[in-house]
Amino acid sequence: MAAAMKAQKTGLLELRVTVDRWIRVLATLTEDTFTVNPGEGAEEPAKPSPSPAGAVNGDPPNLSSSPVPETITNVKRTVRVTKQDVGGLGISIKGGKENKMPILISKIFKGLAADQTEALYVGDAILSVNGFDLREATHDEAVQALKKTGKEVILEVKYIKEMSAFFKSSGSPGASLPWDSPPSTPQRGTEVSPAEVKEPRSIPLKMCQVSRKQCPPDTENRYFEVISSNRKNLMFLRAKDPAMAQSWYNAIQAAAATLLPQVKEEMKSMQPGMEVKYVGWLTEQMSQGPEKPVLAVLTDKDLLLFSSFPESKESLRNPAKCHTLITTRLVHSGPGKSSPLMDSELSFGLRSGTKQGVETHVFRVDSAKELSAWTHLLVEGCHNAAELIKEVTAACSWNGKECMLGVHIDDGFTLFTEEMGVRKNILLQQPFERLRMSSDDGVRMMFLDFGGPEAEIQLDLHCCPKTLVFIIHSFLSAKVKRLGLLA
Repeated sequence: MAAAMKAQKTGLLELRVTVDRWIRVLATLTEDTFTVNPGEGAEEPAKPSPSPAGAVNGDPPNLSSSPVPETITNVKRTVRVTKQDVGGLGISIKGGKENKMPILISKIFKGLAADQTEALYVGDAILSVNGFDLREATHDEAVQALKKTGKEVILEVKYIKEMSAFFKSSGSPGASLPWDSPPSTPQRGTEVSPAEVKEPRSIPLKMCQVSRKQCPPDTENRYFEVISSNRKNLMFLRAKDPAMAQSWYNAIQAAAATLLPQVKEEMKSMQPGMEVKYVGWLTEQMSQGPEKPVLAVLTDKDLLLFSSFPESKESLRNPAKCHTLITTRLVHSGPGKSSPLMDSELSFGLRSGTKQGVETHVFRVDSAKELSAWTHLLVEGCHNAAELIKEVTAACSWNGKECMLGVHIDDGFTLFTEEMGVRKNILLQQPFERLRMSSDDGVRMMFLDFGGPEAEIQLDLHCCPKTLVFIIHSFLSAKVKRLGLLA
């Protein structure tokens, strides 16, 4: 069995379980997983009676709750406990490797062995017992290790302040709470599980989406959302302040980013020959209807859009949309000026030349860093695709004669006839440098003006010319890039 992943970040958050209902959870981030564990208040009905004498912060009178010295936080300590004949160590524990948590003291019973040491606290992580390492132990393994000890028990512990707060009562006591966090906005097919919130819940970081922009109006700027790569599991969370929400967002994003090389290799193994340049979540702004999250995969030739992470060869071969880079142009990055769809500072727009005409798509990202990355990668991807493909051909008519048009990034424009796929007669040849102007009617005609005796030539492409027009633009842009005139 693989060793448990070391926690990179832990802390208290609130999980939304219904539209207006939240519970406290302990969040743990490891190298490959984000996990939340419900607090005890979500599991056990609280006592409605007033706190009896001797209780602290509402703890029942049989539980000890001694003040914790600030000096012991995150410091290893060794505590000797002498078991009693009745009551054993006098503690309860939670956590374990299967819960992505250390072994934690969750209760100390007043008057029993652990309480009498006056050196153990709720929130202490038990690192070892009598020299037996518990840092990667499951809950059951820890229970057995503690039971098998003799009368004298040596505990190595470390107090974790965040864990202590986790064991305080949270949420509405005694209520049955659903575990699946409802989405920030209604999503078809998403249902809230009727199960009570008792068990930890995890979302693998591999290609998960973490967002602060998907959330509903957040006047306090404390929300963020984590969604699994298959879009089936999500957590809608609230931090205590904007700084903590941003800290969690940054940490989850960074941890997920470290898994991208693994994702690329998996895609390559499913489809040999595919060269994946970048993978990330985008939010497509629709002209009608709600925004739509899409997983964008940038290859050496295409921008592929999926509704969820493709986990099979078949799903990888069948994206929801494919934009060929050589026929796609970045038209804006940042605040849009001409369309109400482009009002976000963190958006970019693409136009693609297709057989049906020009398609426009606007995408939003969550951060300026993502916007910069996508802007650079798309422009560079278009140039690299042009250099890779080098030449395209299309059937056309010129001066009433059926022929072929070849457009080559180095050789320019060639009109020729062919037989059995072999070029036979060259009818016209012009370099890119001679092209003064190009235009089209948006239906089937394209006009190229090279000056000189031929002046403007008219080509009937028998279909919408926009695909070829965009390719010509990509070749020209790549040639300008060669000269170092583009950053």
